[in-house]
Amino acid sequence: MTRNKLFLKPGLVIVFLIVVAITGYFIFSKLNPVIKEKKEPVNIVQSIAVLPFANISKDSSQEYFSDGLTDGIQNSLAHLKGLKVCARTSSFEFKKKNFSIREAGKKLSVRTILEGSVQIEGDRVIITANLVNVADSLTLWSGKYDENMDNIFALQDKIINAIAEKLSITLLQNESGTETKRPTSAAAYKLYLKGRSSLNKRTPPELKKGIDFFTEAIAIDTSYAAAYAGIADCYNALGYGSYVAPKDAFPKALEAATRAVKLDATLAEPHASLGFYNFYYQWDWDAAEQEFRTAIALNPNYELAYDWYGYYLTAMERFGEAEVIFRKAAELDPLSAPVYTDMGFSFYYGRNYDSAIKKLEQSLQINSEYPLAHIWLGRCFQAKKMYPEAIAEFKRILASAPHWSVAMAQIGNVYGVSGDKINSQNVLDTMILLSQKQFVTAYGVALVYAGLDEKDNVFKWLDQAYEERSNWLVWVKSDPRWIPFQSDKRYAELVNKVGLPR
Repeated sequence: MTRNKLFLKPGLVIVFLIVVAITGYFIFSKLNPVIKEKKEPVNIVQSIAVLPFANISKDSSQEYFSDGLTDGIQNSLAHLKGLKVCARTSSFEFKKKNFSIREAGKKLSVRTILEGSVQIEGDRVIITANLVNVADSLTLWSGKYDENMDNIFALQDKIINAIAEKLSITLLQNESGTETKRPTSAAAYKLYLKGRSSLNKRTPPELKKGIDFFTEAIAIDTSYAAAYAGIADCYNALGYGSYVAPKDAFPKALEAATRAVKLDATLAEPHASLGFYNFYYQWDWDAAEQEFRTAIALNPNYELAYDWYGYYLTAMERFGEAEVIFRKAAELDPLSAPVYTDMGFSFYYGRNYDSAIKKLEQSLQINSEYPLAHIWLGRCFQAKKMYPEAIAEFKRILASAPHWSVAMAQIGNVYGVSGDKINSQNVLDTMILLSQKQFVTAYGVALVYAGLDEKDNVFKWLDQAYEERSNWLVWVKSDPRWIPFQSDKRYAELVNKVGLPR
């Protein structure tokens, strides 16, 4: 017999091996019938988005209530372990828009969606709610409730419990986390919802209205921790945007947040607010980080805590950690222009301008009018010496907010750097004149002087910024616009006074 005849043809070998494998499988299965039962389950995390409940009341002014109810249900769901809850900013992108459940679920990266409607008739509130599976658009659960307004909290609990029970079919673990305290009055709750509605608009007039609503709620219910937390968020936002002087905003945020924590230490929001205060005003880096981490531990679905923690990590120049945290914020809030803007600003401070531009353009695809995205995009263009493009971005902001000193500082600086000293000086003169009527950040004035390369005035106004406790000073070490001044001993002294890590 020849050598070749000792071997089967390749096709016959393959058939032979398949037969052996199949036979072995059945024999082994019969001898070991319990193998399948020992397989460990896969730990799949459930996810949900609460879309804005439609206001079908005859009175359109009741929309704040339907929006607030949506927020309340979302916040309660956020305390269920093993459940990822999409953040408000992204879920509200679908308000009053035509969409399919599959489309919304895909964009929000969730497996289930809760939708519904609210109708208020006198002292009665009628709520319908539907829990829908994204994959096949089938309704998993639906409920309709007709209750007296005084029973609104019990009604919310019924909805949450029904959802938790239904999702437990697919959840491996579905235990309630620590619950925050509820208000004792429906009237206080209504005022709180009005305050949240104003806070979410983020403009100076609305932020001040929000403070008034929250204060009225507290006058009715002095133990209303969430209302104090709302006040803290309003004052932090006013201070951060340089709409009011830091000393008129951040200490009031501290007072309100501290009171909220004393009333309810399980509430994540005031801990995040305390982190914001310690970071931007107190410059207590250790305390800031501890508060941000506490907020995240109390509510792992609180996207703002991740976002603000990302600010902190960026200022500490821990850029890799910041990127991870911002990605977590984006996972919870996938359609948020602010989150993608903040990812871009972190890349900017890390001198990765091209990556920053990509994130900022992504932000503007979501909201083409978001002002901070235009600010950071303009600053990236300036860093790349694309001065006309930078000026165009800053002009877009000033078109809608002509007296915002933060935006004025950006364009005044780039005018000077690009050689247009006349326009830079005009911006400076306008800011000085404006400061007689409203708060104008000294840090911004220093930036315009930097564009004009007037060193003595730069450090004069930076010292004033230090005295006014400007929140922008946390970036004085990272901002590339200060590079020409870093060799001056006064710069090192300022960085040392702020206490930024070297």
